[in-house]
Amino acid sequence: MTEQQIAALLAAAPQEPEPPLRPGLLEDLIPAARRDLRRRRVTTVLCAVAALLVGAGVVLLPSAARQATPAQRPPGTATLPDRLAGYSPLTGSIADSPPGRAIMLYGYGNSETIRTYQSLVLGADGDAYRQVDARPDRSGAWLLAPDGSFAVLSAPDRGVTEMQVVDLATGRTRGVPLPRAGGALPLALSPDGSVLAYSFVDIGPIADDLAMDVGNAIEHRGSAHSELVLLDLRTGQAVTTGIGPVAAAAFAPDGGRLAVQSGLETWLVGRDGRRLEQLMVPRGYGLTLRNAWSPSGRLLAVVPWAAEVWESDRAYTLDWAKSGAVRTVSLAQPSALREGAAEVETFLGWLSDDAMLGVSWDYAWDTGALWSVPVDGAAKVALSRFDDAYRCELGMQRCVPWEISVAGGLLPELTVRPAGSPDRGLWPAWARLTASVLLALAVFGGWRLLRRLRHR
Repeated sequence: MTEQQIAALLAAAPQEPEPPLRPGLLEDLIPAARRDLRRRRVTTVLCAVAALLVGAGVVLLPSAARQATPAQRPPGTATLPDRLAGYSPLTGSIADSPPGRAIMLYGYGNSETIRTYQSLVLGADGDAYRQVDARPDRSGAWLLAPDGSFAVLSAPDRGVTEMQVVDLATGRTRGVPLPRAGGALPLALSPDGSVLAYSFVDIGPIADDLAMDVGNAIEHRGSAHSELVLLDLRTGQAVTTGIGPVAAAAFAPDGGRLAVQSGLETWLVGRDGRRLEQLMVPRGYGLTLRNAWSPSGRLLAVVPWAAEVWESDRAYTLDWAKSGAVRTVSLAQPSALREGAAEVETFLGWLSDDAMLGVSWDYAWDTGALWSVPVDGAAKVALSRFDDAYRCELGMQRCVPWEISVAGGLLPELTVRPAGSPDRGLWPAWARLTASVLLALAVFGGWRLLRRLRHR
């Protein structure tokens, strides 16, 4: 259309004046605009508040759809899944989601390049996995109660003033003061869980080791300089025995006495801390580190021990050159080893007087399993296998278990079942906070998008 045509159209248009505005239009228009502005502001504020409330619910409140926690379920026969779940950073803590009684306490992870590590308990009544609050990323210096109801925690690399007792049914932690501050390694719990036997090390002489950040400085010093102490976890009363150095102990099934490995000697000690008699265990052998006494009270599990000289101190350590050779000693005839050796990397406890529970790890293939190992030397049977997927170090490595402690009193009744879906509990606080922020941003972004579409 040319300029002449446009000019002709304008000239032909009616020249009548515009109709007048209705009376009161401006007076109505301004309040309406103000109401619309207020409505938009209120909507924005309400959306922000709703997003924050939803986020706070994710952070502070457990999911309403979650089933009853394992701590609320009545315990039955202790069970072990035939497949142990892999590493997950979304595993909840004991305090946030109490797991109930546990069958195993262990460290799990890898740290060749990137440290990805967890300290976990595995429930005895289901597939509940929880992180240990006080030791979220390292293991050691801990002990699981014989009935799996609580765990005792200390520190492997520094002195402490108390033992931490974690109730697995409530998630609460209480401290039991020690008679003296220093290095303390839990060794054994009485069958009723009331008395703890631990080795005590004066913290002064190991200051140089701690300065070098030695992860097992307490154990290193304690193998040559330590004393057995019996601590009543209910009353806080302690008995110093004067027996040392001490590196392993095991209570009898009746709880009236305990076997103690002091140097290369094995002693029976009463609950009052007095030596009763020395067991003439064959030369080069001593108690296993955990649960050495059999359920019937007739046998002790022993492994090779050796003496080494560390600088000017003589230390008594497991003979790792002969690792795996677990044998049994009859208390009726302690000078003779029972025929047959249980070949397993680490002894964990007794399933019966005829079979042990052990763990082994194939470092060539990065696979591990828990085994039932007959004491007569017959073939061992795999009970449960560790996850062999690449889950640690951002998917670059397989995870490895460390420092396993089992509920020794539950082992004789233990049954193996097919593994179910892992119950990780309530997400850790950092994961809930991240999820709440992302959810709040999603709600706010969705509202802005709907508003823009409505205007269009």
